[in-house]
Amino acid sequence: MANKPPGVLVDQSVSKEASLSDCVASYAQRSVRSLHRLDRDTSGLVMFALNAKWNRQFSELFEKKRIRKAYWVVVRGDWDGRITKVDANIASVAPGRFCNHPTSGKPAVTTFRKMDSVEGYSWIQALPKTGRTHQIRLHCVEAGYPIVGDRFYSDDSSNPLLLHARSLVFKLPSSSRELSLVAEPPVSWKPWLERFENRKRS
Repeated sequence: MANKPPGVLVDQSVSKEASLSDCVASYAQRSVRSLHRLDRDTSGLVMFALNAKWNRQFSELFEKKRIRKAYWVVVRGDWDGRITKVDANIASVAPGRFCNHPTSGKPAVTTFRKMDSVEGYSWIQALPKTGRTHQIRLHCVEAGYPIVGDRFYSDDSSNPLLLHARSLVFKLPSSSRELSLVAEPPVSWKPWLERFENRKRS
């Protein structure tokens, strides 16, 4: 596993820029394969397979939704705690751009839990039940609370995207042992998390 910083692609692009896969392969001194992906601006946990056996077994876990993904998100607005689930189709509207759509597109479901709010912002945990591109971004918009720093689906271009793949929980393929992996958010999150911590102390 690796904790991806924002601004880095998981896999190499046409432009041949350095990717997270390149860094992991260099560290491991062998070829690796990413088991899932995050958007360029999203930070957090990414799992890699070092051989064909683990690639096959963990790919199956992802396909069968047996790996529980949890994200941390900071959104604009005081999130209504009664909103615990968004079920909205996601459709493509242009290369790299998508939208919530009532009828077309692919089904997508995300559950949410409000963790805290302060000064017009909320700290949310998001658990995607499907794996559509930009799913959490769009479902936050659908709920009425765009993610801070989301330059695609809001007018906020002055902040970094506050969307972080916080944890992965799963049972190892070879046993019934449950494993929980956690990644700390990048430094760009520090002033935002301090806002919530200061509110609790006041």
